[in-house]
Amino acid sequence: MKKADWQLGELARIYETYNWSEGKSPRTVEWYNDTLLIFETWLVNDGRPTSLESFNEEVIRAFILYTRNRRYRGHPLKPSTVANRVRALRAFFSWLEREGYVDRHLMASIKQPKVPTIAIEPLSDEEIDRLFAVFDLNIALDVRDAALLSLFLDAGPRLTEGADIKECDVHLDQRYVKFYGKGGKERLVPIGADCQRILLRYSQKYRPEPAYPRIDNFFLTLDGYPIKNTGVSSVMDRIARKSGVRRLHAHLLRHTYATRFLLARGDIFLLKQYLGHSTLVMVEYYRHIAGVQAAILGQDLSPLDRLGLKQLRRRGNRGRKGNQVSQYKEKQGNYGRRGSL
Repeated sequence: MKKADWQLGELARIYETYNWSEGKSPRTVEWYNDTLLIFETWLVNDGRPTSLESFNEEVIRAFILYTRNRRYRGHPLKPSTVANRVRALRAFFSWLEREGYVDRHLMASIKQPKVPTIAIEPLSDEEIDRLFAVFDLNIALDVRDAALLSLFLDAGPRLTEGADIKECDVHLDQRYVKFYGKGGKERLVPIGADCQRILLRYSQKYRPEPAYPRIDNFFLTLDGYPIKNTGVSSVMDRIARKSGVRRLHAHLLRHTYATRFLLARGDIFLLKQYLGHSTLVMVEYYRHIAGVQAAILGQDLSPLDRLGLKQLRRRGNRGRKGNQVSQYKEKQGNYGRRGSL
């Protein structure tokens, strides 16, 4: 078939088959499919042809601009979402070049959008206490939610990994769980005694009967169906509202797990394995966060504190002028509570 005859929809279907054959995860295949569908819909709505021969750098840049300005539920897309859409489109055009559908990579000169670095603040001890304080462990729903929270905090799975975990992959007698990560890669992650205890309570006493025999998911809805990603997110939202820890979400628990693992002097290579990362890049970022947290918690890295300057530790000079800070506060008192030291 000539280049002029290939349409985006046809190529997208062939590309989907290729991705499945390469063992890509369902979530990855879905993301690629969704990206190409958005691209095709934009082309049609913008009055542009969907034929392969019509694609060029100008068209692709126009689509990226559209993606940047696109809104979802009244809000602009996150920079990370835009970057991931561009990355998916780049993978598609790389495949077109490899398979000989095009002579050159049409996105070769298009840079990947930059994503601002957002400082990650793990959950504090006080926040974690508040999260667990909302549960009544004599109520089935609370036991399940506490078990979910415990697993995410004590083993650090991704959202899908935690939601999809099977009953046979929760080894409570030996205190470890098995996750299936990106690309179907298996990994074993140990859990602590407290996590084991609440998972046992859920499994032995409060886990409902599956709605039908083939259901083997560990976490179920109250009527016995597998809990989905959206269900886990709803659980986290409910816990956030009840506890007042509004920033709670599943991935924050993963960040907290990784940071606390390193704060406890855990091995960085073990953490890489437990998180299911293929490189040390993200793990090194967690090491940076752990270092910052250690400084905040210990407060032992202050340059001034380490110098031990005596001048700053005196209670006040008892010379002719008296304590200048006290004089300042006394003067400020004459004007009410305007200003502060």
